[in-house]
Amino acid sequence: MPTPTDRDRVRTLAAEYAALVNSDDMARRREKWRLSNRLLERTVPFHIEDNGTFFADQTPKTECEGEFERGCEAHFLRCLTNLKLIPDDRVFPASYWVPWHIGHTSVCPELQIHHVPDSTGHNLGYNTNRPLADLASGLKKLRPTEFSVNREATWAQAEQAEALFGDLLPVEIVNGYASLAAGTGMAGDAVHLMGMDNFYMNMLDQPENVHAFFTFLADDAERYANWQEAEGLLTLNGRELDCGSGSCVYSDGLPRREIAPGEKLLLSDTRGFIEAQEAIGLSPEMYATFIHPYQRRVGDRYGLINYGCCEPVHHFWPTLKQFHNLRKVTVSPWCDVASIAASAGKSVVLSRKPHPMKLCGPTFNPQEFEATIRESLDLTRDSFIELIFRDTNPLNGAMQGRLVEACGIIRRLIGE
Repeated sequence: MPTPTDRDRVRTLAAEYAALVNSDDMARRREKWRLSNRLLERTVPFHIEDNGTFFADQTPKTECEGEFERGCEAHFLRCLTNLKLIPDDRVFPASYWVPWHIGHTSVCPELQIHHVPDSTGHNLGYNTNRPLADLASGLKKLRPTEFSVNREATWAQAEQAEALFGDLLPVEIVNGYASLAAGTGMAGDAVHLMGMDNFYMNMLDQPENVHAFFTFLADDAERYANWQEAEGLLTLNGRELDCGSGSCVYSDGLPRREIAPGEKLLLSDTRGFIEAQEAIGLSPEMYATFIHPYQRRVGDRYGLINYGCCEPVHHFWPTLKQFHNLRKVTVSPWCDVASIAASAGKSVVLSRKPHPMKLCGPTFNPQEFEATIRESLDLTRDSFIELIFRDTNPLNGAMQGRLVEACGIIRRLIGE
């Protein structure tokens, strides 16, 4: 049982959070994302990610003694800090989400990842032991993933939250990131297991083994999707969820069928995320040959997908457009904006990631920031576009003023 002090603390924050997420302003933000994500209107929603230390700098310290209560407190404090200090279009759910406790084994038990902290102590860089560096002999090290769900722990967490503040804010069990991640990051797995140089050379020296490797990963991804469907773990995720490379998927576009009470959801009722940022150095032909066919195995099963992270997608577009359900593509700082805008037209949302240093450099130049945003808006004037600020690793609390100014500049440029 929580102490009276812990209970009062969490309930106060939950009530404050509930008031903000049920406000007229939050309804306006949701509608802005909905119209854009349904390809109905060019509303240009935007939000700023925190890849640096901003929230750590600005969020009040937790006070609760109980571990569960302290976790709830930290969640509400982080959300409230964002809502109060960054006047962007980020949306938050009008409920408290408890994700299913899903576990899984590694496809290669020999894989070891060694993390390296940045100057703030946060893990940023890493390397691996590359157990499949010799792919020809390494394929036998792969093992099908075993999946598990701890329903009791999930239900217990939901019950705790319900008892603590359920009268102020609804509590929901959701699938969260797990539902959209089947098939995500297969190229990343290749780099983790082989190393980037070996991965690229293997496509030239032993293409048959690279195809065998990706066939294994695609089979494994489909097993994961099938397992989630069979276990009834999928939940509708076209809500305030960040899908993929920081993009919000809030929409009423899914599901496309009537679902009876108690009926299990299918992957086709949900949104997914596919990317291959490690393909940044590949030609369009090599991407189409070695990676895309395996992404399609799972990607086409989703109702809609977001595609891309850091890789420049403009030269992959002739292949990417073959996805049956592509709704959003990432336009990173390394992407030719004019090219992808001309190619994609209004068929997808362009999830534009402006260069982070225009916002988070040592100094902030409002004129330069405005110029880079204006350029993106001008080049995509005949497309649907959103602005997602990512890789803001220098972002810190001292930059609070510039974040407010930057949001004001964007709103002025889009006519708000």
